[in-house]
Amino acid sequence: MTMILFTAVAIVRERERGNLELLITTPVRSTELMLAKILPYVMIGLVQVSLVLLLGVLIFAVPINGKLLDVYLVTLTFIVANLALGLMISTLAQTQFQAMQMMVFILLPSILLSGFMFPFDGMPEPAQAISEALPLTHFIRLIRGVILRGAGLDELARELMILWGFAIVALTFAVKRFHKRLD
Repeated sequence: MTMILFTAVAIVRERERGNLELLITTPVRSTELMLAKILPYVMIGLVQVSLVLLLGVLIFAVPINGKLLDVYLVTLTFIVANLALGLMISTLAQTQFQAMQMMVFILLPSILLSGFMFPFDGMPEPAQAISEALPLTHFIRLIRGVILRGAGLDELARELMILWGFAIVALTFAVKRFHKRLD
């Protein structure tokens, strides 16, 4: 979830420091700028996942029943979705404080409604409907499927497509919203 925080303040910080005006004058398109903001954080996210997996296996003896490549592909999808969500937040917020508040507004429901802390089936139907719109819900299903059950990506294709769809929609929204501010 740190990925959302990193990118949620990215564009806002550029605007507050006056660097955004410099970026506007360059021939960089909105899409290129958004992708450039995301790529370094993708690498950071993959390093974080590697450390968590390593500690999980070494310290807690968590078995990885599925393919390690599938774990990384699922995680990469989740990282991109979170980064796109963070960029979307950064185009909506006017200040870094607002961006952090919006991030918390998404973070808390994600943790509480995703099935991470409480069983998904035990939640009321309206809460389940809200949780289906959160990327963490789908990631938890994916990562549990790969690591615990050893499921392949073909079995988890629906959840994976939902996560990619969320990432594409959020990134498209962020690019369109950012483009409006350049005009």
